[in-house]
Amino acid sequence: MKRRLVLAFAGAAVALGGLVLTPRVLRRMAFFRVRQIELFGVRYLSPDDVLESLQLRPDQSVFDDLDVLEERASRVRGVVQVRVRRVLPGTLRVDLSERIPIAFAPGPEGFVTLDALARPLPFDPTTSVVDLPLVARPDTLLVGVLGAVRYASRDLYDEVDWAEMVSGGAGGVRLVLGGRRILMQALPAVSDVDAVLAVRELLARTGSEYEELDARYGGWVVVRRGGS
Repeated sequence: MKRRLVLAFAGAAVALGGLVLTPRVLRRMAFFRVRQIELFGVRYLSPDDVLESLQLRPDQSVFDDLDVLEERASRVRGVVQVRVRRVLPGTLRVDLSERIPIAFAPGPEGFVTLDALARPLPFDPTTSVVDLPLVARPDTLLVGVLGAVRYASRDLYDEVDWAEMVSGGAGGVRLVLGGRRILMQALPAVSDVDAVLAVRELLARTGSEYEELDARYGGWVVVRRGGS
């Protein structure tokens, strides 16, 4: 009987402790002050900009509302999604997903980085670790074609130096790859890119030279060996 009574009192003490140590109380404990921030998924954005967006107080606790921090970081241009998690006792882990840069375009103060919808991104081209194709202006058609090519074949996309509109005739977009060109329709499908890859592979295997591949005709690829 005495043993059961002691166990009962112990259980009550644990329950009472759980009631006392609420998040409101824990937030006031210096032991749980934020002392470290871990950033994950930050490749193109400035880490300092992300940290500044959190607006952490000197007495910030890991038990403060994380939704507020996520909402603040989500306002940074170029951020798609944010999740903040607490790692006890004093660390916050910030996981970010960023909008993917697709092209560079001239801007009033130098080159501007664009996403797949030709929207400007706050990524500094001078410090970027990526080499993106150039476009003459933030055009949704030009950048959209580059985005479609990137989705279908990252290897082919990485070879593109420049993208420009094709005037007259069938229209479309011209991709410049060194001394060669590929013509694509305005909304290329994955099958269109696959057809270009297949023709390029065949030409490379047979040692055949070409200057231009025209893939604007629904799966058919016209090979031009000289001129346009």
